[in-house]
Amino acid sequence: MHTSCRKIRTGLRRSPSSKHPRRHPPLPKHPNETLKSFAAGDPSAALRHLLSSSNPDYPSCSSVLYRLARSRLFTELDTLLLFIRSHRIPCPNSLFSALIRHFSLASFPHRALRLFFSIPSFNCSQKSPSLHTFNHLLDALVNNGCHDESRRLLDRCSEFGLRANHVSYNIVMKGRLRRDEYDGARQVFDEMRQRGVRPSVVSYNMLIGFAGQNGDLSKAMSLKEEMVKQGIDPNCVTYALLMKGLCSSNNYVAARKLMFDMEYHGCKTKAANFGVLMSDCGRRGDFDEMKELLAEMRRRKMKPDEVIYSILVNYLCANGRTDEAYKVLVEMEVREGLRPSAAVYRMMVDGFCKVQDFERGLGVLNAMLVGGHCPRLETFGALVLGLAGGGRMEEVWFVLEEMERRKMGSGLGLGAWRSLVEGACGEFHGGGDELLRRLTLKGFAGGDEG
Repeated sequence: MHTSCRKIRTGLRRSPSSKHPRRHPPLPKHPNETLKSFAAGDPSAALRHLLSSSNPDYPSCSSVLYRLARSRLFTELDTLLLFIRSHRIPCPNSLFSALIRHFSLASFPHRALRLFFSIPSFNCSQKSPSLHTFNHLLDALVNNGCHDESRRLLDRCSEFGLRANHVSYNIVMKGRLRRDEYDGARQVFDEMRQRGVRPSVVSYNMLIGFAGQNGDLSKAMSLKEEMVKQGIDPNCVTYALLMKGLCSSNNYVAARKLMFDMEYHGCKTKAANFGVLMSDCGRRGDFDEMKELLAEMRRRKMKPDEVIYSILVNYLCANGRTDEAYKVLVEMEVREGLRPSAAVYRMMVDGFCKVQDFERGLGVLNAMLVGGHCPRLETFGALVLGLAGGGRMEEVWFVLEEMERRKMGSGLGLGAWRSLVEGACGEFHGGGDELLRRLTLKGFAGGDEG
């Protein structure tokens, strides 16, 4: 995700030879805009330019900082942070929050921790670090498995002049639940209330979801009643979690009844609630009930969203009902005006490959590529395997070319290559030589002679 930042074209590259000298465009009014454009193409060079600047300012520094972070050039980023600190360049809290997120995504939680503790040494607001930044650090620790560190940091919140809010406690609870420690999460929850912090609906939903997922429906239901007594209204997610727990316990009828009782309790039914029921129907192969639920949504004037359609496509394809799945895909685009996601396209292509309808699979692949999505390597491999086995070599070359454009050519399995060789040797008089020539032209084989 982050490496794509290095490939942004800035238009700074010039042809090595030209008959007439090119006129330089006028400089923008703000010099930092030039540096920002420079950083997009070569952040390291932009850093060198900035370090030699006689009058650095925050906009210039931040544009290079963010580009270095996105490119994961953290050594250079540390150099720039030291430069910013030594020059006493004013920094907002949002800068530290953003950098902590980048460190988290790169799996460097302790870099995030060190940055947070260094904030007072920068030229920033007296209210720094902010609670928002503190919560980002807690999240970075939890997301990288540093659960004990997050708990200790929460206990030290007051040392930074901050008072933890429900978001802070929710993050630490999330870490406990990820380790299957319901009692630990409940302890954090109770501590939150003891310290005068009001739990949010999200706080309760986390506990309800865990209890329902682990088959403890009585505990999940009692938590829902507890939140009502505390004056916190359950939302559609609360009911969806309870419904999911009931479905996991093979009690679809009770889950369906709970959904239809929601509005009586003052909570409007959403697509997510229908999605829970449809997923359970798909798991059990009850496609008639799935269609009935879709019809019920329309009777309620509810527009099915992309998630609802993806559930339908997924389970229909998994059960070999690709014709019905394709009709759903067309309905999604034509009737609802929804653009299929990459996941929906992949389900459909994989579905056609599963039933060996490679021609229609190729058609969906084309639509997928036009939509700017990229198939998985397994999808490409299945198409090559099926098309080559049927002797449709021109379509195979098209698929291979698309793979090569995405640098995925080396990932084909042995079975796909075997089918490719067999299909090519049967189609071309040149046999293996012709295959080698075509692959060389498309970049899959070296062109060295001798």
